[in-house]
Amino acid sequence: APDMPQVRDWLARLRMQQGLDAARQALNMLRLRHPGHAGVQELVGWHDPQWWQPLEFGGIRLERRAPEHFEFVWSVVLNRDFSAKLKHIPDKLTARDLLHILTQDQTALLPDSRSIQWVVFKGDQPIGLAMFVNINFRNRTAEHIMGLLPGHDISLLVGDAYCATLMYAFNCLGLNKVLGLIYGSNREVAEQQERLGFEREGLLRQAVWNDAQQGYEDLLQIALLREAFDHNRVLQGIRRRRPHHAFFERQREWPRHPLS
Repeated sequence: APDMPQVRDWLARLRMQQGLDAARQALNMLRLRHPGHAGVQELVGWHDPQWWQPLEFGGIRLERRAPEHFEFVWSVVLNRDFSAKLKHIPDKLTARDLLHILTQDQTALLPDSRSIQWVVFKGDQPIGLAMFVNINFRNRTAEHIMGLLPGHDISLLVGDAYCATLMYAFNCLGLNKVLGLIYGSNREVAEQQERLGFEREGLLRQAVWNDAQQGYEDLLQIALLREAFDHNRVLQGIRRRRPHHAFFERQREWPRHPLS
């Protein structure tokens, strides 16, 4: 039987050095040699091209972050007023660091990276970033982070982006709970998400250091449960009215310890 940790390391090197197609071809050869092997079959599933396909929803499109998006993502990094609100962009990030991160994002498997990042497009124009980080398949939770650039953060596009990413979380990833940690100075975002069914769960007092304010800042913790998403009239109305990719509708269940 194949040594699965070694297989995973081998495939990770192939994805980084030769690309996703080379890794898929090698994995298919391994599947032919070991038909019915559960670990190999699971790897085949996580290498499916569907995890990398662009996803249309209403007026927006989600494209998985990759080196081809470097110029836009770098412009977001340089826009400190905007990027600081996203909370997941490291300080003092260099262009070289970012290119390395985007290369890793492009080839990573979700169970390994425990995250997925997208560039949000309106037509051919990138207008924001969206992501799930700290994905926990055992507890079926993840942290949701999203920001659309000023001028594009209008209700229709915001509703499309939220509904698309939340359907991805609850259907494609099989999650039970989506979390948000929002700076206390950004309360309007919390209020916006509350209109979409999120509920405030607590206040983390003086949880993060704010360089601009030279002081500590609170974090608001909000969350949306799967059952609340299913019954939220605003989100379900968007889901029914707006055309979207069929991938969003497929409900999946994953092992609580995928690729273990």
